Amino acid sequence: MITRKRLLKEDKLRLKAEFDQVRAEGIKQAGRYLVAVVAPAPDERRRCGVICGRKFSLLAVRRNRARRLLWESFRLLKPEISVCRLILIPRRPISRAKRPEVTREMAVLLHRGGVLPESVADSPPAC
Repeated sequence: MITRKRLLKEDKLRLKAEFDQVRAEGIKQAGRYLVAVVAPAPDERRRCGVICGRKFSLLAVRRNRARRLLWESFRLLKPEISVCRLILIPRRPISRAKRPEVTREMAVLLHRGGVLPESVADSPPAC
């Protein structure tokens, strides 16, 4: 049976207080395409938020593409990520990156953050 990897409303960080908690308690991992901040979760859910402001780009289409790449990579890795809270911040080189490259880097950063097994970091999902 095929399990569907879907993003639910509950998978997203929404409140400023949640973002502040992750920033205060989290461990920052930086890569070429993104910065991941990983913090322990007070509940039993893995939740993620993406921050992409005008500092990244003045053009909304570039900011939206960066957000889509990060959300899609999180969606693919979600079943393997242990319970945590996560903030993803794109860096400018992500504008020229393809989705598999972003997913691969996110897997490595999450493994360094201690929330993703090494087997998944070595070979992230391709779909």
